[in-house]
Amino acid sequence: MPELFLADDTATEALGEALAHGTPPGGTWQLRGELGAGKTTWTRGFLRGLGGDPDDVASPSYAVLHRYEFPGGRLFHLDLYRPGPKGAWNLGLEETMTAADRLVVEWAGGDGPWPTAWVAHLTIAAAGGGRRAEWTLPDASVTP
Repeated sequence: MPELFLADDTATEALGEALAHGTPPGGTWQLRGELGAGKTTWTRGFLRGLGGDPDDVASPSYAVLHRYEFPGGRLFHLDLYRPGPKGAWNLGLEETMTAADRLVVEWAGGDGPWPTAWVAHLTIAAAGGGRRAEWTLPDASVTP
């Protein structure tokens, strides 16, 4: 399991950007971490890595779902903190997303209407004045 110390928001965004480059169309990232851990910050970098505008990214805590455009697709940014892990099934993702889109899910449960079998996991936690990120990939060839 790859692990990286992230000193600040810039490093957190850089990790998101790097991991976006190896995420295939239809890929899903399940993010875990306490409130304020940096999940949305990581997503800003992820969208930049896809060619989108990171300034568009906002926490989906109250909206539950945001959609961001990037060249060739959309990033669906979902927060299941309030609706719970099974809340993804009520959003119609499997009918809305196309094969070119990507999905980032904060507070994900283990199961959901993910667009493909490519599902990666990222955990971000406070550590030593920064953050520690650990992730698993369905294909170990993707590293930042």
